[in-house]
Amino acid sequence: MSDKIQELFEQYHQSFLSAVNSDDFFTYLMNAVQSGDNEMSFLMKKLNKNIDMRWVEVLEDCIVPLDTIIRNPRRFIVQEDEIVPVHLAKKVTPDSVRHLSQHTHYISKFDGDDIQPNKILNVTREDTIDIYENRFIYTLLLKLKEFLEKRTNVLFKSMDDEEMAHIVMKGQFSPQLGEKVAYSIDLSSVTRPYMGGDEMDPRHMQPLARIDRINQYLQSFMYSSFFKEMRGCALVRPPIMRTNVIMKEPNFKKALVLWQFIEAYNEVGYTIESFTTEQLPEKESLAAIYSGLTMQYIFLKQSAHQTMEVNAKKKLRPKVIHPRFVQNVIEDIVRDFNISETEVHRVFLDEITKANARKEKQRQQIVDAINAALLWDKNRRIQIEEAERAKKQREKEMERRRIEREKARIERQKALEKAKKERELEKARLAKEKALAEEKARKEKERLAKERERAAKAKALALEKEKIAKARQRERERLAREKAAALEKERLAKERAREKARLAKEKAAALEAERIAKEKEKARIAKEKAMALEAERLAKEKERARLAREKERAAKAAALALEKEKAAKARERERERLAKEKAEALEKERAAKARQREREKAAKEKAAALEKERAAKAREREREKAAKEKAAALEKERLAKEKAKEKARIAKEKAAAAEKERAAKARQREKERLAKAKEAAKERERVAIEKAREQRQRTIALEKERISKSRKKDSDVFIVLVNDHKNDDSVDE
Repeated sequence: MSDKIQELFEQYHQSFLSAVNSDDFFTYLMNAVQSGDNEMSFLMKKLNKNIDMRWVEVLEDCIVPLDTIIRNPRRFIVQEDEIVPVHLAKKVTPDSVRHLSQHTHYISKFDGDDIQPNKILNVTREDTIDIYENRFIYTLLLKLKEFLEKRTNVLFKSMDDEEMAHIVMKGQFSPQLGEKVAYSIDLSSVTRPYMGGDEMDPRHMQPLARIDRINQYLQSFMYSSFFKEMRGCALVRPPIMRTNVIMKEPNFKKALVLWQFIEAYNEVGYTIESFTTEQLPEKESLAAIYSGLTMQYIFLKQSAHQTMEVNAKKKLRPKVIHPRFVQNVIEDIVRDFNISETEVHRVFLDEITKANARKEKQRQQIVDAINAALLWDKNRRIQIEEAERAKKQREKEMERRRIEREKARIERQKALEKAKKERELEKARLAKEKALAEEKARKEKERLAKERERAAKAKALALEKEKIAKARQRERERLAREKAAALEKERLAKERAREKARLAKEKAAALEAERIAKEKEKARIAKEKAMALEAERLAKEKERARLAREKERAAKAAALALEKEKAAKARERERERLAKEKAEALEKERAAKARQREREKAAKEKAAALEKERAAKAREREREKAAKEKAAALEKERLAKEKAKEKARIAKEKAAAAEKERAAKARQREKERLAKAKEAAKERERVAIEKAREQRQRTIALEKERISKSRKKDSDVFIVLVNDHKNDDSVDE
């Protein structure tokens, strides 16, 4: 359609220019319009709507976990105890017997070993899926349905892009002296791409197909047996309880993430990119606009001229006061012969003065009405300008807020990525610290073992050295004693005769020395014995501590073994009880061989079904693996698209900034030109006002002169009429 409009514009413009270019009067009017006080604003705005794929990807990631949970819901056996009459009891269980033994008042009759109760405990066990985790999934499906319906309805109604063009023109010009022409034009156009029928933009087809696929999965969940059984159960309310199943089971963890996302996501589902360009039309377009204004002015003048001609054809005549009317008035006045000529003259002059006053008052009222209309028009223009400025300010504010929201979103994204990296780094750091701590503990353990080994070796070496030293000391003492004895024998042999008294003295000295040596030896032996006793005491204390630790470990092991033995005995008792119950059940089942064969057949069918289910689970695991790989590929693709979008957005912002700067320069040049033209128009207007004032003064002077002449003429006519009347009276007499 734009091509046809462009072609039509070119044809019209060329034919119009060819028709009026040679007309000097049209050129004069065109110049008058261009030199007037003109203001123009041309705004182009484009809105691109893009689907936010975050919520689509989150929903796609949770389809497989939800399908797994719905196909294999968690079950719970509910036991209901009810005391009923004996004839209503369906089955007597060990719990029933135990309860009857504790409540003997329900026994009505004893007959030896036979007991006849009137009431008994009936135990009913039922398989149910009405548990908190399943109610959480059921509530999540309802919230997911509401979430998806809201965004689907909005997306299918308003996903087309929009292009808007808005031009505002106002101003005034003077085609001739004494005439002012004011105009105001406000024209806007909103265009949406038309695809034909119900078709949409091709770039929106793939996301919408993904959303439709999610909706199909959700509908299948709604028609599942799980959803039908859970219908009517109590819905869960936030906050969600963090049970072990919800926090540790992978599928329920994904469901919890989906719940948190739905609770936190409050956006519509798509984003709008706004591109605004404010510029002045090109010279050719400006010429076409001014020529159109000139033609509108010509049409206005022509319409006014035709209206006057039509009024002339209708022979509309103004109201005229004939001289006879004045003559009648004078005759009515002069019939009263008691009025003097001076009085009549005064009355006539008063009437003329009043008529002139009324005329001046009417003229002043017209002037006041014109001034009021001009003032109202001026105020209206001011209000329009203020509204336009306010509108521009609002648009700028909206653009600023959008930019701030975009910056905040980018900052949040960066913060999330930063937090994720920090968590990964922290996890790696903790793993590294743990490995270092384990390595340090191992090395410390090895060091302590080496220290103990080294201490043991040092102790053994010290003991060995001490033994060797003791042996050497004893050998030295023995040799010394032998040498002393040999010397003593030799000396005694040489001097036995000669020095008997000295021998006795030396013998006493030797005995004293031996005594001192013995005392030293005893002291040394006592010291060594004390050191050995101290070492033995320390060794015994260490041994006692070791024995205490071993005893404690043995006690713990014995307690654990005792606990295990108790648990084993309890399990054994439970097995015995189950075996007894099974024996009773088998005793009852012997009478129903046909039913047993049916059960065996059902068991075989169940085994086949289990085999099929196992194969289905294997296929499901394969599908989950493929879905995870596909999700990883989609995540990479999404990141690449986001990077490309960011680059494109930065480039668009740069282009928009450059475009704004160019438009600002163009507006500045246009303002300067308009200011010069406005000054020239004001100067022309001032000259025209001066001329009009001089013309009005000349007109007033001429009017005064005419009024004075008219008064003089009326006075002469009045005097002539009075004289004629007197002459008529004299003739009658």
